[in-house]
Amino acid sequence: MSEVQFFDSVEQARAHLDATDDSVPSFVDGINGVDLSDNAATMAFLTPQLLRVEQAVYMAKYPEANYSEFMPVDTAGSIWSAGSVFYSGDVVGKAEWFNTASDDMPYADFSKTQFLQENHMAAIGYKWTRQDLERGNQLGQDVLSQKANAATKVAERFLHKVATTGDGVKFTTGFFNNPLATSTAAGATLAASTPDVAATIVNAALTSVEVNTGETFMADTLILPTAVYNALASRRMTDTNMTVLAYIIANAVVPNLTVKKSRHLTTSMVAYANTMEVHRYHLPGGGHQFAPAWQKGPFSWEVPGIMATGGYENRIPKAITFYTGVA
Repeated sequence: MSEVQFFDSVEQARAHLDATDDSVPSFVDGINGVDLSDNAATMAFLTPQLLRVEQAVYMAKYPEANYSEFMPVDTAGSIWSAGSVFYSGDVVGKAEWFNTASDDMPYADFSKTQFLQENHMAAIGYKWTRQDLERGNQLGQDVLSQKANAATKVAERFLHKVATTGDGVKFTTGFFNNPLATSTAAGATLAASTPDVAATIVNAALTSVEVNTGETFMADTLILPTAVYNALASRRMTDTNMTVLAYIIANAVVPNLTVKKSRHLTTSMVAYANTMEVHRYHLPGGGHQFAPAWQKGPFSWEVPGIMATGGYENRIPKAITFYTGVA
């Protein structure tokens, strides 16, 4: 039996083969379709034989689907429901001066208006074959889990897009491009302003919610562009250990202000009352769900995945204020 030889490069292997007696059958004679005079083809064949195969699969990274951080999510109802009906009510009537001898008593009443919210169905599932499973087992990989996770992540990214900006098909807008909310120019950028000026701009946005709603709602949440948030959070005020962001929160005109950042904002910030009464994202049934697997063919299976959403809804537009030009 001939001695096994190892080579540091394709060139060395080719030189050895060139020096070998062609009349003697060798292992390479059984390699179909590999042109050993072609460096690329030879390396493509040799590489899997020489290198260790890592078991981990390094997946592409995507931003987190964190829509629930910015709005309440309403999961009431079945995933199969067509939508929901709700009512907006108000009291009507006016108290007036009254003479006890008269019979024209003023009366109060209750009025209500009906609204319809419609749900739409979307789907993303996954499928596999016996070949997928067998090859995955050879590589030590759980193919079914990988495919299920892929479908779940695709579904979450879809729901995030509908909630934040709309998908452009069933829902043209979401929370961050809400056309109903109040929009006002800030007049100055936050990061370049002094701490006092920055706090004044933020307080003006917070105050607008209270004023616009006739003091019936108070802003409790402020969302800044990511770059602005990071700049304020890292900029320390002179002769103190307090950052500008901490100063803004400490001097806010509303108690317990929550400040967040979002990649969906670039030059605007938004102040709002983050309650279910003001706005919500309709997600009946709780989001994406898998149905039982079913066998499509002798060696193939499918798992349907469905979800329903009624999109983003802003019921009290005046309780949300966008301040433009903060960056």
